[in-house]
Amino acid sequence: MVHSFILPQETIASIQERLEILEGCLNDADSQDEAMAEIIELVNSRQISLNQLREEIIKLQHKLNRFTKLREGLNEKVKQGELAVLLSVRCNFTLKEIVDEYWYFFLNKDGRQIFKELTLGFVDVYRQLKSEANFQSSQKDEIYVFIESLKHQIQSLIRASLRINALSEKEIDALELEDITPQESETVLTSLASTKKWDQVYRKLA
Repeated sequence: MVHSFILPQETIASIQERLEILEGCLNDADSQDEAMAEIIELVNSRQISLNQLREEIIKLQHKLNRFTKLREGLNEKVKQGELAVLLSVRCNFTLKEIVDEYWYFFLNKDGRQIFKELTLGFVDVYRQLKSEANFQSSQKDEIYVFIESLKHQIQSLIRASLRINALSEKEIDALELEDITPQESETVLTSLASTKKWDQVYRKLA
């Protein structure tokens, strides 16, 4: 269950395709289509130049490439039957970084759908992991780390989904997530996933 929701390649491809369209329009100053209108809106809303927007697109592409490599590495570990806790944590926080910094690139209909599917998908994984933690004592420590990193990611997805109207406040409330405030920082979770030396305190928390 730990790896039952790994960001689909189709989702990554649709994000990259959107960036390519925007970048193509930036390179064609005469373009008057819908994508160019989006670019003008982005430039105006962020009060930046076209060159600055181009730089942000390049940065986002780099982060997506990094995420893709992590995701591919995680897939390989899963195929080999490994838990790959550290890779999962890194994937979660890399996606969180992308969502936190570049949510404004997804203000169109397709972008809102992507964020809605991601948010609901990861919420489902979170719920199942919470349930699983009560039965799999042999993996409780690892599941604790997964859950904590998911809390960070879900919070970011919810904030972004509200910003771009992918989900409403009413829809978020209906998820009945209660308190999903992370108890551990990214640094602590990365350290725990790296060393696998579980302190007694974390065993009790898990």
